[in-house]
Amino acid sequence: MSKNSTFSQPFDVLWRTALVKLPRAVPSQALYLTSPEGPQPIILKLRSRGKHEIPLYIFIPYAIEPSQADKLPVVIDFHGGGFFQGSCLEQAPFCSKMARDLSAVVISVDYRMGPMDTFPAALEDAEDVLSAVLHESNRGYAQIRNADSAPIVKSLPQIDIFNLDRSRIAISGFSSGGNLALNLGMSCTDPVTGASWPSVFPDDYSSPIPLILYYPAVDLRQLPSERTKPPNLPVSSPFWSDVNDKLAPTYLPREKASHPRASPGLIDVRKGLHPMARIQLVLSGLDDLLDQNEIWTQKVRDAGRGDDLVVEKYDDMQHGWTQMPDQMLSRNDRKTKEDAYDKTVNWARSIWDGIGGTGKAG
Repeated sequence: MSKNSTFSQPFDVLWRTALVKLPRAVPSQALYLTSPEGPQPIILKLRSRGKHEIPLYIFIPYAIEPSQADKLPVVIDFHGGGFFQGSCLEQAPFCSKMARDLSAVVISVDYRMGPMDTFPAALEDAEDVLSAVLHESNRGYAQIRNADSAPIVKSLPQIDIFNLDRSRIAISGFSSGGNLALNLGMSCTDPVTGASWPSVFPDDYSSPIPLILYYPAVDLRQLPSERTKPPNLPVSSPFWSDVNDKLAPTYLPREKASHPRASPGLIDVRKGLHPMARIQLVLSGLDDLLDQNEIWTQKVRDAGRGDDLVVEKYDDMQHGWTQMPDQMLSRNDRKTKEDAYDKTVNWARSIWDGIGGTGKAG
């Protein structure tokens, strides 16, 4: 993985990047409008393997004190945005609901993206966060602050502020974040080095692993404009299509797009999917990622893992509708968003309670 210099980028990349990064400048106080029920996040910075800091938005169930809490389940969440845009703020409604309804600590990861960082930077950040949750030995120190206050530096073990239940860890991701979430549940061989690239979840991890995948990008070999469009999908703006095609390769160069960690849908499901993985796949019918998700769904079933897969498809919804603020959605769209989130809560609870998924590997 290499890091790019801002000044090394051509101007046509720089102005497009500035345009798509504008939403990241929205202050965290906006969450009181977009996610009024809360809880609102605290921000913690985790020291990574590369010694940089990974910002984590931590959603803590109401009325939980660190010294009083029973062991709490954990949801590690990844936002979407094609690996060049998006932020944890758009995940707040989902993350706060998971915290409230599952009494879980939810960690939304602000992973590295293009054009400043390149593949596999985002995946390395995802692996580092999961490793920190799984292993007490992976402790550093963090800077923690409330979303509405000045930073306060404390010598706190970075993840073990709360008593986490390492037998109840769910991974969620939306679009490109779904790519990361799926990656964390799979192992493969690096085609470049021939070395094993295992899942951070060890082979002997014996608890079910809920993988919550909302319209994930599982195959990145095509640029956004090259993907198969459903017949009823509204025609996209040529301007935004050009922006997406120009910026996507700043994170994932075209020659690396077929790497199994860049396109986890290419990994052999029978060999690569963790035996304890349980998958909820939430799909949009009006989505240029639908085709690749349906192909991957069939691969899972052909590999004998169909009993570990639940598919929820919303035929009339477009890609990313669940990440839109309620104020921008119609009443019907808000209802489908609530329905999807409720199904995710119920499904994750059933997995942790040992009800959903059989574990049959076929």
